[in-house]
Amino acid sequence: MKEIPIKNLPRSAFTIVELLVVIAIITILLGLLASGIGGAITGGKRTKELNRLKGVMTAWTMYSGQYEDQLLPGYLETGVQSTWGVRYKNRQGTELAPELCQTYTWRLLPFLDYNYEPVLGYRESDEDSLDESIYFPAAIPVTLPTQLLAAAGMPGAGASLQPAFGYNAFYCGGWWKSAAGATTLTFGDGTFLQNGATVRGRLVARTIGGISKPSDFVVFTASTFLNAGTYGSFDDFQPGAAWSVPNRLAATAVWGFGGAVLEGVDVAALASPLNPNPNGDAGKLVISTDQAVPFARHGGTVAVGMGDGSVKSSSMAELSDIRLWIPCANAPDFTHTP
Repeated sequence: MKEIPIKNLPRSAFTIVELLVVIAIITILLGLLASGIGGAITGGKRTKELNRLKGVMTAWTMYSGQYEDQLLPGYLETGVQSTWGVRYKNRQGTELAPELCQTYTWRLLPFLDYNYEPVLGYRESDEDSLDESIYFPAAIPVTLPTQLLAAAGMPGAGASLQPAFGYNAFYCGGWWKSAAGATTLTFGDGTFLQNGATVRGRLVARTIGGISKPSDFVVFTASTFLNAGTYGSFDDFQPGAAWSVPNRLAATAVWGFGGAVLEGVDVAALASPLNPNPNGDAGKLVISTDQAVPFARHGGTVAVGMGDGSVKSSSMAELSDIRLWIPCANAPDFTHTP
């Protein structure tokens, strides 16, 4: 038998270089696949979120239709409810505590047939009763405003305080308080600068007809409540909030992005155990005043419902234009006196 030289034997294995090339190609393909799957999942969640918001917008429009064009009030302090003689009930017809009905949710739910999905579906839990929904602690702890603390311990607080979507409550329908038996509307009429002149005007839309450009007016946004500080990331299950505000409320800075100064406020003053170095957090969300703010729950965009009933995804940068929030605002950095 003729002996075959080793160098002429057929090769039956990959070289190390070839193996490395194959592994690199597989890694790239897996990365692309994972990215595509992740994008599809996020897109699906965003679509579901917008569908939920569409339901809320439909209910909001129905409310005005029943109440002769009047807009759903944004906030009704317990004293206001007493002065106005209004009471609200749950799906079973049981009267609700006034503390639960200060925010909009329980007052809008009859127009949703008490369907919890549009307001609490983002939790993706097995909870199937609005009447028993509980206040859900966030991974990022927050201290609620004093007037809402009592509601946080009541059944139904989840719907009252943590719906997926926050109402433009200060400028749409209005934020109502009471004192000595009288009710007052926060920012009802205000003083502001227009073309260099000081003028007075109506800051709050009270009726559907009072919204001059409905397609350019924010009614609801996905939102969350945050205490002052700097925040770099959130998860999809960050609890919602029942209202939402522009980056400046009257003349007070509320939210923006990291840097040395935010709307004239030195963010170094915002340092806390959660946020020891806000000046080093360029690009992160900076909260200068405890408040409920727009929240990008899925994929870096915020679900927004407009005055014409439409819904869309917006960037935080777009929502920084205060003309979208206040009917009479005439500049992106519009301010007014309290």
